[in-house]
Amino acid sequence: MNYIVGTSKDPKPEAGMGATLLMWTDRRAYTIHEVKGKKLWASSDVATRVDKNGMSEDQVYEYKNENQNNPDNWTLFTLRKDGKWHMGTTLGGSVLAIGFRREYYDYSF
Repeated sequence: MNYIVGTSKDPKPEAGMGATLLMWTDRRAYTIHEVKGKKLWASSDVATRVDKNGMSEDQVYEYKNENQNNPDNWTLFTLRKDGKWHMGTTLGGSVLAIGFRREYYDYSF
């Protein structure tokens, strides 16, 4: 699922917009704080699980970002030649999907 989301076209990022860091099978919710050309800074949200589904794939979260006014906790993402927002300044690693927040923990690993 992360691969499919990671290969789709993202909307133009804007400050305050939600984003999702795509990892191997897990996902982390982020908030975008600043955008300058091919660079953006975002920080991870505090995701609180609110469902009662236990170790299930059906997970529901509430999100809050506590780093809006703390640039020291922001992470740099850069738009690379592949058209994706990669963490840091190198191609590879985790990709940030723009436009939605979706926390997910894969209990099978």
